[in-house]
Amino acid sequence: MEWLGALARTLVSVVVAVSSMIGTAIHSAPVDPPDHTSAAAVQSSITASRSSTLVDARLLVRYRTQVTTAQAEVVERTHGARKKAEIRQLGIRVLEVPRGSEAGALRSLAADPLVEFVERDQTVAMTNTAPNDYWWPSQWSQVKTRANAAWDLTTGSPSVVIAVLDTGVDLAQPDLQGKFVGAYNVLTGSSDATDDNGHGTWAAGVAAAASDNTIGVASYCWHCSLMPVKVLGADGIGTMSDVAAGITWATDHGARVISMSLSGTAGTTTLQSAVRYAHDRGVVLVAAAGNYGNSTPTYPAAYPEVVSVAGTDPNDALYSWSDFGSWVKLAAPGCNYTTGRAGWFGSFCGTSSATPAVAGIAALAFSYAASATNLAVEAAITSSAARIGAPIAYGRVDAYATLLSVAGMPSSTPLPTPAPSGTPSPSVTPAPIPTPAPTATPTPAPTTSPSPTATATPVATPAPASTITTTFSGAVTNKNSSRSFAITAGAGSGSGRLDFSKAAPLTITLYGPDGTLLLSQSGGSPLELSFSLAAGTSQIVVSGSGQSSFSLTLTYPAP
Repeated sequence: MEWLGALARTLVSVVVAVSSMIGTAIHSAPVDPPDHTSAAAVQSSITASRSSTLVDARLLVRYRTQVTTAQAEVVERTHGARKKAEIRQLGIRVLEVPRGSEAGALRSLAADPLVEFVERDQTVAMTNTAPNDYWWPSQWSQVKTRANAAWDLTTGSPSVVIAVLDTGVDLAQPDLQGKFVGAYNVLTGSSDATDDNGHGTWAAGVAAAASDNTIGVASYCWHCSLMPVKVLGADGIGTMSDVAAGITWATDHGARVISMSLSGTAGTTTLQSAVRYAHDRGVVLVAAAGNYGNSTPTYPAAYPEVVSVAGTDPNDALYSWSDFGSWVKLAAPGCNYTTGRAGWFGSFCGTSSATPAVAGIAALAFSYAASATNLAVEAAITSSAARIGAPIAYGRVDAYATLLSVAGMPSSTPLPTPAPSGTPSPSVTPAPIPTPAPTATPTPAPTTSPSPTATATPVATPAPASTITTTFSGAVTNKNSSRSFAITAGAGSGSGRLDFSKAAPLTITLYGPDGTLLLSQSGGSPLELSFSLAAGTSQIVVSGSGQSSFSLTLTYPAP
């Protein structure tokens, strides 16, 4: 009769799993099943990421502008190299040289007057994890980041495309049907981006699985489109040059957001060029900080144009495996319920999981404010982040506050990408290999969410070339007692005036680019303000009790 007992246990598991899927597909509060895994188990199950390594028999070279293809081929033959591939958008030729001759070939090519630069390629790898039991359904991540409130404003648009640069995606996954707008396999040069590892399917589901459809999971951007770009092999390892090729392909084929759940401990000029190529064309790039558990910068996350992401638990504390430091811009929930290969659903942990959460929020912002630039979306995400006391530049991402903030961004000037100080330049020395990471998922414990940011439409006022004067209008209410705005400024002194209709005092608080409190002033109308700013994007919060409309005019150094 043992088979009857086994059958009964199987049926119970199926019932629990199906009921969990239905509960989490609706955008109300998620169901809360018994906790099978402790937070401590999540910590102990993580394996630290490995460092990047040099790629054997490969060099990356860019010739000077006037050099022809014929001249380049002569140079390569002279130095014992031959072209293996090319990233035309960046002018990069990927060369193959005899194994063991890499250092000598690099020196001789570097000395050639026709060569602009030459470098070794580096390995990059997924910031990996082993997902836990599929019946663990509590999606605390979306509650913590107030995505359920953001969904009242938008659930995403199919015209907003999220490119997932990873191991590919399972195109047959039930909760990803109807989501794809194109695919590319950099490794084979084909459109077959089938996931032969699983990691890419996990990441894709966090960002944009089909939602509110009674099956599977609720993703961050329900109706956004997905573009799988395979840059990592079945072992989860790839090269910086393949990632660069994936970035340029995704950019040229319409991606608004690029999500990269991968990292390496050394950067390359080739990868940095690809990042700038995409960013200059309006793309928001999001990358995992890594699961090394230290403050050493990783790439592409540490490039100034990239939104780097750490992983936090239900109590807004960094997981012990998450990287941190002033070069890490944001944190996001490090465990998310998601899709997997062969119809699997389960929990996925690591900075690889936190990254597509932020990518999904960026896509929501583009959906909500269709005319927003990538600079405006980046500034909205970082300036509205909830400060959690962690050693990162801004804070934990807040989806609802991001949408309110991007709707209220000043349109008078472009908003440059916030770039916390201390972001190191890429090196050309050995770098990291993949990263096995988190496993189990902690019990959710949603806490009170931060107040929403401003919905007001700011009006720019002409000012001298060296300064910018911007006016924000808004209101505080009993329901929303604070409003938040972002400005991007140069270093120097600023001034302002807060006029409001209410007799009771209002408070204005100013935070610097690194989260430092610069000003907190309360009083009746008008409030005259004087402050000093560091270069970067600062956040201003107007708060009070009761109901009051206000107008805030600020003058500050141009960036």
